[in-house]
Amino acid sequence: MKIRPYCRDCLKDLASRAVTLSGGNEETMASALELVDSLFAPHRNPTEISNRLLKYVRRETGVYDPFEDRKTVEFHRALEASKRLDGFFPETLEGGLRSAAFGNGGDFFMDHPYEPDRFEFSGEVDKIGRQVYDSQKVLILGDNPGDFVFDLPLVRLLKDMGKRVFYAIKEHPVQNDMSIPDAARFKAEGMCPDIVSTGTDEVGIRKEEMSGVVGECWRDRSLVIAKGMGNYETISEFDAERPVVYIMNVKCRSVAETLGRKVGDYIAIAGGDHG
Repeated sequence: MKIRPYCRDCLKDLASRAVTLSGGNEETMASALELVDSLFAPHRNPTEISNRLLKYVRRETGVYDPFEDRKTVEFHRALEASKRLDGFFPETLEGGLRSAAFGNGGDFFMDHPYEPDRFEFSGEVDKIGRQVYDSQKVLILGDNPGDFVFDLPLVRLLKDMGKRVFYAIKEHPVQNDMSIPDAARFKAEGMCPDIVSTGTDEVGIRKEEMSGVVGECWRDRSLVIAKGMGNYETISEFDAERPVVYIMNVKCRSVAETLGRKVGDYIAIAGGDHG
């Protein structure tokens, strides 16, 4: 997905939050905001700017994981909500997709209300079901810690169907994405044994960065499920070569217009070449 004019304010908000959480000074803040303006161009993907910005802030401040506290709060709020909503999502493919979409309702810009009465789901369940049926392996590209908690019903369902499921998270922290250090802190492997690393520290994932299990699953046409807008923004640049399932809460006007959806929609769609 290419950048749109509305992306500028979101990127500047990200710059401000990242510098503030990292304890950066006024000079770093000014330089980060200027970096957004200097990189902002129609041929770029919004995550390209995000990643260059976040690496700049890390380099200038030396702070490895400025969103650590936020991720801890997200994880525990999601756990509490999942207990409260136990049984709300049926143990079916549609139920698993609904749970996974519901879990994507918050990020570093907004708190997740975890209120099911605000949840309106639209899913291409039949198309996705055909892809599930045809696949022996499934790669889920995770997003934030709240997503992880609400992805677990889908992981269990796929495993009960006899699928080998890999759940990929970032090798190093970036933004509020789930990372390998987070998995260790949250003891996540006890909840989902087949956690693997993307090997990266970037929002989304670039094709040239796909390696290990992630690269194998992409090349051997295993079912790939990509969570969240960051993964959509990057993978949609090269998804014509194979099917990809996108699951997300549409949080911004740019993504909404690209997909022909409304801001606030919860969706699971069969993207890429799924004819």
